[in-house]
Amino acid sequence: MADPPDKKVLKATQEDDGNVDRLSALPDCVLLYILSRFCFYTKSAAATSVLSKRWRNLFVLLPEIDLYFFADEDVSDRDRLYSDFINFTNRVIRQRNEAPIRRIRLVLSHFSERHRMLFEWLLISVAAAFSLSIIQELEILIVIDRTTKPLSISVPPEIFTCKTLVSLSLKLGVYWTVPDLVCLPNLKVLGLDMFKLVDEACIGKFLQGCPLLEQLELSMRPFNHERDADEHIEVNFFKISSPVLKRVILCFQGVESEFTTVVESNSLEHLSFLLDGQHKVAIDAPNLRSLKLHGDLLEVDIIQNLISLDNALLEIDFLCHMRTRSAIISCSERAFKFFRGLQNVKSISFSESFLIALYFSQRVLPTFRNLIKLQLDPFDCPAFPRECMSSILSSLFESSPNLEVLIFSEVSKNYFSKDEELNSVFHEALPLVLVECLKEIEIGNFKGEEHELKLVEFFLESGKSLKKMTLFGYAGVSLSKGLDRILSFKKCSDDCQIVSKEQWNWLFR
Repeated sequence: MADPPDKKVLKATQEDDGNVDRLSALPDCVLLYILSRFCFYTKSAAATSVLSKRWRNLFVLLPEIDLYFFADEDVSDRDRLYSDFINFTNRVIRQRNEAPIRRIRLVLSHFSERHRMLFEWLLISVAAAFSLSIIQELEILIVIDRTTKPLSISVPPEIFTCKTLVSLSLKLGVYWTVPDLVCLPNLKVLGLDMFKLVDEACIGKFLQGCPLLEQLELSMRPFNHERDADEHIEVNFFKISSPVLKRVILCFQGVESEFTTVVESNSLEHLSFLLDGQHKVAIDAPNLRSLKLHGDLLEVDIIQNLISLDNALLEIDFLCHMRTRSAIISCSERAFKFFRGLQNVKSISFSESFLIALYFSQRVLPTFRNLIKLQLDPFDCPAFPRECMSSILSSLFESSPNLEVLIFSEVSKNYFSKDEELNSVFHEALPLVLVECLKEIEIGNFKGEEHELKLVEFFLESGKSLKKMTLFGYAGVSLSKGLDRILSFKKCSDDCQIVSKEQWNWLFR
């Protein structure tokens, strides 16, 4: 008996299934979504162009362009590979047949003087794309070859007049100059690296062209280096003023003379400084919640009280450039004035260098009634007497009556006497009533050495309210032995939990 017609059709379809490219038959939107999930994104997606005519130029339509150039140190034909990469990137950007671009992200390693013209040609292609697509994000990162001398490049001004751009990050690793005209009306996130401060008003004019900017990250060098001597330009003042900024990170490199920075914003919540050189800083941000200062400082002036400050990280040295006793006393006075402006802080981290400046001020520390978390970051300063460190720590602890969490990024041997008892400055400086109220202690870079064990034993025996003791160390025999000893110590609090973690958890927490 013959098969019914519908069965014949079904049978034929099943037999032909092996020759049907059903994947290529999917709509463009589905295929583009599949391509967007590839690792290394655009480059991996481009490899699909060899599958068939259907796939040949599909990758060019991807709305997000992510391209990375990496080469080994000993690659002999790196210049050819670099040229091929630039040509490919230009093709991806230019041959889009009006397909939209949402994001462009380019990362290039081993950049050198030989590649400058090719890279500037690429930047022109990027700038041209701004007039054809609604680009929202642009990120360019260059890693300079370690043998390359500092150099400058030209950045097309069209990049700074895009009305659709929401996020812009130019970490070029080479020197460049901010354009005179900036019009980025929708920009909210901005990151700029290595650009030159050609005058005191250049950043102010830049920010005026970004009325919605919320996050700002700048890495700069003033235009006063010896290589710029023939241009006779020197900048020693810098001001950021914006009504909507919420987060600011500022990094200064190669500052050789006294430099003043002013940050002014009522909406600012997070502020970070990484400073190299002789700096004065003025902060007018009454709603600031987080403050981080790292590097050398001559002075920090708090214009309005920081009543909302939650945490402060102070890895700063006020005395680095001081050479006379009078200069040390004067700078220490300014350090104390700044410290007094942080009275509302809830969590604070000190470098030992900052504590030394407070000691030389010879002032009575204010009371920090809101402070519940304190971190101490030591550095190697054997010239500072142990008795002096004990004195300033004692004042600090007495000024922190409600302290609950005490953190040591490392327990330095300088904190201990050289007698057989290994008494630490904390035995002398910490009031017993405060030790009894501590709820949590952390110790970083823990190696299980005798002076560390003595300190742990001191806190376990005296901490009536202690709930947790966390040790961050590296796996090894010494650490294991140290933990075995610690578990045998008498604990004043039966509820205290002893926890050990890998050091990387400390670094990236």
